[in-house]
Amino acid sequence: MDFSLTERQRAVRETAREFAENEIEPIAREAEETEVWPSEVWEQAVDAGFVGVEIPEEYDGSGMGAVESTLVSEEFARIDAGVATAIGTAFGTRMIDAFGTEAQKEWILNGVATGDLITAMANTEPDHGSDASRIETEARKTGNEYVIDGVKTFVTHGTIADVVLTLCRTGESGHGGISALLVETDRDGIVVESEIDKMGWNASETAQLRYDNVHVPEENLVGEEDEGFYQLMEFFEAERVGIAAASLGIARGCLEQAIDYATDRKQFGQPIAELQAIQHKIAEMAVKVENARRLTLDASSRLDDGENPTKLASMAKLYASEIAEEVASDAIQIHGGNGYTRDYPVERQYRHAKIYQIGEGTSEIQKNIIAEELL
Repeated sequence: MDFSLTERQRAVRETAREFAENEIEPIAREAEETEVWPSEVWEQAVDAGFVGVEIPEEYDGSGMGAVESTLVSEEFARIDAGVATAIGTAFGTRMIDAFGTEAQKEWILNGVATGDLITAMANTEPDHGSDASRIETEARKTGNEYVIDGVKTFVTHGTIADVVLTLCRTGESGHGGISALLVETDRDGIVVESEIDKMGWNASETAQLRYDNVHVPEENLVGEEDEGFYQLMEFFEAERVGIAAASLGIARGCLEQAIDYATDRKQFGQPIAELQAIQHKIAEMAVKVENARRLTLDASSRLDDGENPTKLASMAKLYASEIAEEVASDAIQIHGGNGYTRDYPVERQYRHAKIYQIGEGTSEIQKNIIAEELL
């Protein structure tokens, strides 16, 4: 496959790289340590068209494809994956674009693209993570509205979102009884039950939400009733490719940091880059990064071609997320004691890397999917 980029894609990559270096890098450490959402950088990202990269132009989005989205995610995460997540506020927009009514698209897609709206996605529950078919949050239909009761956890942007796309049980147990509902966070009965302290991604707000007799109108139903699980499944490939892109960014950034450090750092009267042990480690890191890039770009291009590359998306997500942690760990090793301090970005990126082996389906789930596709 030809992995060369078009002129437009190269321009997107360069613009994203400049934004990451000029806007994200100066505030990355402070945002992580203070755990304050970087609203100013988010506003700049909105103005630059990096929020809602794939939202269609008719709704004020950038109208780009999966490859461009991958390039942006890689460049942002290369500098800091935590801030990259913090300013990515287009959660749930793929489902709205595919299954939403025209009124929902104008409300959500336009709002996200212009920065008037921050969305979140609520699927995971305290007792149900990987097995999304068993969610218990209930939405009872009463007249022309739904009444929601339940708890959702690990909701990214749960404390700052204006609208949460919430997966609820509306029918019998199993895959076929789940619906997607748009829930405004200023409705009575929806509260932030707790803010979640995390290992990394601390610039990005994460919360547990409680729904206590929350009333939403029936026009907030996205797509068909009882079809929410199947609607969600249609976008797991794209979401997993997004995880792969961010993981790739972490690995690439850590590789570059390791090369720079090894070139400058002197031990035994010479730069440590001249030591064969360091050279071998850097070579192995580079091979992993290149393999992750090819898998991720291949999956991205297939999404743009209209395919549903289930196996390839899971392979990209599995491999890229695994090597992100490995490369970040090797980068810390090359930095020696300095790598264990907060003075160098590799420490922060190492902490960020772990979540990518968990989110959007754990590594173990990806292996199940790949095996099922093969067998």
